[in-house]
Amino acid sequence: MKSLKPTLLLTAILLAATLPAPAGDIRIEWAYHSAGNTARMTERVPGETMFFLANGVETVSSSATVTLYVLTDKDFAGDMDEQIFARWWDGSRANWIMGAWVKNIDLNADTLPFRGHPETGTRVLDLWRIDIPPQITRPGDNFYAIQLKGFQDDQTIERYLLKNPGGDFSRTNQLGQIWSASEEFDGQDWRIRVTP
Repeated sequence: MKSLKPTLLLTAILLAATLPAPAGDIRIEWAYHSAGNTARMTERVPGETMFFLANGVETVSSSATVTLYVLTDKDFAGDMDEQIFARWWDGSRANWIMGAWVKNIDLNADTLPFRGHPETGTRVLDLWRIDIPPQITRPGDNFYAIQLKGFQDDQTIERYLLKNPGGDFSRTNQLGQIWSASEEFDGQDWRIRVTP
């Protein structure tokens, strides 16, 4: 029996070495689209001229593209691949629209802070843009939430940026952005009214 112990130990070590490492987590403390409802229409992307809701208004015509801007921590998913999406609800069905990385934004405590952060030094964030084309929207109330997604092999981690808190899963990060790990967020998402 004593001679089996080293063999079992070696087998366990080799088996553990061949298993995929668990995916990390999504860093959410620097994610931002809007604290509540109106900030997206009045707050500008740091160092830029555009609002987080580029149209600057909650009501748009049915021919307008709705453009959203989102900040995330640089490489927010760590070693995993990352992507952001808008889940757009047009009143009858959900559409998932992929965001595009725009550029890095260097926040600086002295020259370019955002919502009081960073308190010292600098922080590099990623700026993302999501365009919802008019063929996706429908007249009436449309709703959206922002999904941050990290994926590696067969593992996926998702977080949702939301307008309102709700349930046991929602939290608020240091920038005032409400977020949740739950994909059940009815009544917590932002509204856009589309006119015919």
